[in-house]
Amino acid sequence: MKNFILLSSILILFSGCLATAPKLTPQQRRALQVRSFESDYNNVFKGARTVLQDEGYIIKNQDFDGGMILAQKETSASSGSVFLATMGGDNQSYITGRSFDISFSLEKINDNLTETRMTLQNITKTSTGGVAGKEVVDTEVYNALYNKINVEIQRRKARGL
Repeated sequence: MKNFILLSSILILFSGCLATAPKLTPQQRRALQVRSFESDYNNVFKGARTVLQDEGYIIKNQDFDGGMILAQKETSASSGSVFLATMGGDNQSYITGRSFDISFSLEKINDNLTETRMTLQNITKTSTGGVAGKEVVDTEVYNALYNKINVEIQRRKARGL
């Protein structure tokens, strides 16, 4: 009975981790990920980079001319560690790390309009070497980051940077 309760608890916990993100149409995904800023390209690029760094992201790669910033934020494995078991076997693995990866691209529309697209992924690493990524489709997360970027852009404009 004790083993049944333990196995049931593990399966319930594991099934909760398998919940899939809602399916978005291409138009919904674009509305979530794309924002335009009434500011020059240089200001938007530097503002986005500053906010990502302020939020604890490590800039892994940046290309000013190509309009790309790639950033990553590691999180503690213990903050969400989940026991994973494969049914019918002895293979067991544990979550050993998590990160949030951001891809931020920019396009100059004209001298005072820059369009951006931000893509977020939640990456999970396991003790058996597995890596799984899941797209983040949370409107609040995107809005929060974009609002901070907008504030930084306005701050930079006010200071004449």
